[in-house]
Amino acid sequence: MASNTFQKFRKTTSGAITKMSVKTLSSLEKSKIRMHIDSLDQDVQKLLLEAGEEVYSLWLQGISSNQTLADKMEVIKKKKNEIEQLINELDFIDERDQEILGSKDEAEKQMEVLSSKKNGCPNCGFVCDSNANFCRKCGNKL
Repeated sequence: MASNTFQKFRKTTSGAITKMSVKTLSSLEKSKIRMHIDSLDQDVQKLLLEAGEEVYSLWLQGISSNQTLADKMEVIKKKKNEIEQLINELDFIDERDQEILGSKDEAEKQMEVLSSKKNGCPNCGFVCDSNANFCRKCGNKL
């Protein structure tokens, strides 16, 4: 019986460590991507400002240079496309994490099973005393 308890503890601990590792690695990965997005966004803002200043300067001189402007716009377009790809990568990381860690529905189902075994509240899952008439967390009648 003691070894069975130890195995359950070991499995629970192992699962918690795995979840923590996945979440930590994903968090670092997402932080790097967000920093790269911010950098690209700053570049885009700078390019837009430069393009606007250049257009204004040319306008003041009565000159219209569409090629210079077109070149800047092409660089801006590339950076915006890269930002979009990075945002998609962030979404992929979230989906991957849900596959690894399980969906929220599975976690909620597990909570319901645990709650029902330990006099849990059917509304919020809070574990209540066996003689309680109402949930201390949400006030639901038990």
